[in-house]
Amino acid sequence: MNPRHDVLVIGEALIDVHDDGMTIRERVGGSAGNIAVGLARLGRDTLLHTAIGRDERGDDITAYLTASGVGLSDSSVTQGSSSVARAVLRVDGSARHDFRIHWAPAADAGDSTARCVHAGSVAAYLEPGAGTVLDLVTHAYGRSLITFDPKIEPALVGAREDARRRTLQFVELAGIVKASESDLMFLYPDDDPVDVLRDWIGRGPDLAVLTRGPRGASAVTARGVVDVPGISVLYAEAGVGGGDAFMSTLIDSALTLDADSSMRWLRSGAPVVEQVLERSVQAAALTVARLGAVPPTADELASAGA
Repeated sequence: MNPRHDVLVIGEALIDVHDDGMTIRERVGGSAGNIAVGLARLGRDTLLHTAIGRDERGDDITAYLTASGVGLSDSSVTQGSSSVARAVLRVDGSARHDFRIHWAPAADAGDSTARCVHAGSVAAYLEPGAGTVLDLVTHAYGRSLITFDPKIEPALVGAREDARRRTLQFVELAGIVKASESDLMFLYPDDDPVDVLRDWIGRGPDLAVLTRGPRGASAVTARGVVDVPGISVLYAEAGVGGGDAFMSTLIDSALTLDADSSMRWLRSGAPVVEQVLERSVQAAALTVARLGAVPPTADELASAGA
């Protein structure tokens, strides 16, 4: 019998390479990997289903995730190469990105009983693995809380219409969806972001959240819209890991409120939604205020007043 984990996260764990022309720094990243680490640091029993190569970088990824308290599915280590996302800074401060993503996860994630199943980012769009992710999420639908974060990388998601179609397939399965302003700018460049989330709510989710970086976040439910302000911080690295920390904390809060696929806690109304958003905004602020995508622990969030 499989153990019942709090969260099964499905998606990429990779090496981020940052080259500023003087130094080259490597660290473990990938949205799914970051979210899994964030959940583990909040005390959640978290299993990550991913695709890590049998190479030196794969060893580094595995060691980091294990040390962070994240469990790996038995099939997460594959015969391929580990994925790498390289960012090379230009003189004007912009970056040139080079992605070498190998995404072909096994069809068996090893756990169909997690309280929550999370998916999104590159893993939800890049074939040949994206279809497998959708199948796994579909299999969990109705038995687990489904959460989804598109986290669009335009260079990897294909044509806008294809990305929009795939996004809606996940949205229709999800109880909670989070998207950033930049995600929706790519998917729906001519539409108001809140109107997009209202449309999504009509397709199935109970809660849709828009993140606005330092300007806070908004939540849309069937009852209306809730807005919370951002938190001013001195950024160590602009935005690194903030969205993933927000997502981890959003999932953790929902599970703390005993969320299941029915999302009954939303009946408590706007004050509870506001508290949930404020806690996620605080987690994002704590993360981007320090070097590296290091999400907060539950104690750090509590000390910060969240």
